[in-house]
Amino acid sequence: MKRMQKTNTRERLLDAAEAVVIEQGVSAMTLDAVAAKAGLSKGGLLYHFPTKDAIVLGMVSRIASIAQERFAAGLAGEPPGRGRHARTMLHMMLDTEGSLFPRLQRVAGPLLGAVSSNPKMLEPMRRFFQGVYQGMLDDGLPADRSWLILATLDGLKFWRIFGILHPSEEDLAGLRRLLTQIIDEASL
Repeated sequence: MKRMQKTNTRERLLDAAEAVVIEQGVSAMTLDAVAAKAGLSKGGLLYHFPTKDAIVLGMVSRIASIAQERFAAGLAGEPPGRGRHARTMLHMMLDTEGSLFPRLQRVAGPLLGAVSSNPKMLEPMRRFFQGVYQGMLDDGLPADRSWLILATLDGLKFWRIFGILHPSEEDLAGLRRLLTQIIDEASL
């Protein structure tokens, strides 16, 4: 029971930090602001997150964990064989309705500002993408196609998160067909 309470408090603090970032920006995400938003004492917050960097790392780790869970669920639904990691990534990254993208859209920009001063905080995301890339190679997808697919999907994600470009649904459908064709041709 104590572990469950600890986990719930930790999640509550991460939710509060996320809310502060969304409402006021990452610069307003102080330990005091997060504790107040979560309805906890600063001491309660410090028990779980002793620094602001620890909170940011917790937020990045949670996003990476959600991505990993969604990816694993998608991968489980793919038939064995070549291209399954790439197809899973394609479906996951072009899904704008799933639980991951809206959260990324709200917090990725401010979090990137925070992690720019300490790039080590991106390690959870780095591990996730390295695992996906290695899975693509293990599936038999050539490295050049694996890089192309990851770079394309990541570029689209950042365009949408930062509001740089907004491909239409038709454009995204065409891109999905093209990337699927690249995966399928490499899988023959």
